Amino acid sequence: MKGYRLFTPGPTDIPKDVLEATAHKCIYHREDRFRILLNEINEMLKRVIDCHHKIYLLTASGTGAMEAAYVNMVSESDDVVVAVCGKFGERWSELCMSYGKRPEVIRQEFGRSVPPEMIENRLRQIKKGAIVFTTLTETSTGALNDIKKISEIVKKYEGYLVVDGVAGIGADRFYQDGWGVDVIVGASQKALMSPPGISFVGINPRAFEKIKNSDTPKYYFNLNLYDKFLEKGQTPWTPAITILYGLKKGLEKIEKMGIEKNFDHHHKVAQYVRTRIHNMGYELFPENPSNGLTVIKMPEGMDSTEIIKECKEKHGILFANGQGEMKGKILRIGHMGNYNLKKMDNALNILEQVLRKKHRSIKRYH
Repeated sequence: MKGYRLFTPGPTDIPKDVLEATAHKCIYHREDRFRILLNEINEMLKRVIDCHHKIYLLTASGTGAMEAAYVNMVSESDDVVVAVCGKFGERWSELCMSYGKRPEVIRQEFGRSVPPEMIENRLRQIKKGAIVFTTLTETSTGALNDIKKISEIVKKYEGYLVVDGVAGIGADRFYQDGWGVDVIVGASQKALMSPPGISFVGINPRAFEKIKNSDTPKYYFNLNLYDKFLEKGQTPWTPAITILYGLKKGLEKIEKMGIEKNFDHHHKVAQYVRTRIHNMGYELFPENPSNGLTVIKMPEGMDSTEIIKECKEKHGILFANGQGEMKGKILRIGHMGNYNLKKMDNALNILEQVLRKKHRSIKRYH
């Protein structure tokens, strides 16, 4: 089988030195060397997301961290609100229902961000102190939510805000403490330029007080247990040690560039890609796009499935399809993490070539 380069919105292309870091000799997770490694990663993550409190590293995908956030924050008596504008917003809702909780769902049309006023209208109608779940970057559509404004509204009604930042962290500006976000969920395999396998949950002291009394059943994801082990510089269960070395290297690369410069870089790459797409004559899907990916709306008669297949099999470039009801209707181009203008230019040249060929074929057919 022919190899390919990833231009998907996760997993993303991994730098060579990050891959080399994962070849580190495995160490014992109950000794000082692991404590040092865990502490170094924690401190860098805190700087990336503007967090001055505890972060808990999990050996799990981003969805595992989402589940950890849910089971630790929610009790039977809590009102839960889920703000949905794509498949990952729906995942919050599915998580709630899997634990027998029927959330209040605020649903926005896919491709559009959730208007903060929709959340406020719903919070007015229920008791104060509700838990609100939403996404920073909705990977399925490329839409970016206004988390700062949403957080202000949630605090106005004495609620708690839990944010899925898996796709946004490192690509889109996010300031947990600066914006007053109670819980942030992240993972290694997107803008942090590392292999999949590590996720994390950052929790402010106010939210952790609530976690102490949560009555939702939990075992592997019990953050009260993680907290006790973190005091010793450990995790309660055997972690993915070699992936942690890769994550450390990915975070070091971000810090070397500079955290704010890294955000600027992502913005520059995103703007370049969108200019190229506009010049090709195609329409962008989201109204307020993330810096981490660009999503193209397919014109009538063109299926992104066929485009993606040809780019992969003939040119060794893999883009991503839409998910669920959006499959075939959009094409997603990932550019979070280890991407620059030259890489994107090469990939976009191939995409343009394949799109032109397909367009000519459609015209001949009609």
